[in-house]
Amino acid sequence: MTPAEEVKVIIDRHIEKLPEKERVVVLKVFFESKTIYLVAKELKISRHAVKYRLEKAKRMMKESIIEDLGMEKIETLLKEM
Repeated sequence: MTPAEEVKVIIDRHIEKLPEKERVVVLKVFFESKTIYLVAKELKISRHAVKYRLEKAKRMMKESIIEDLGMEKIETLLKEM
């Protein structure tokens, strides 16, 4: 498995760990390439709520990935890409 493939697997695994509200927003914004405005409209929430959920998801994923892999492994993967 290439470093890029490994990173994709890691990211996918940690997206799946997110609570539903945050996971839906992440998938719509980053994988469906929808704007914050469109996601807010689809989910019937404010743009502020979408932004908050994205920030919360990023923070949760960062903590989870660091806890799971450790900084050394992350740095190694990034250097290999």
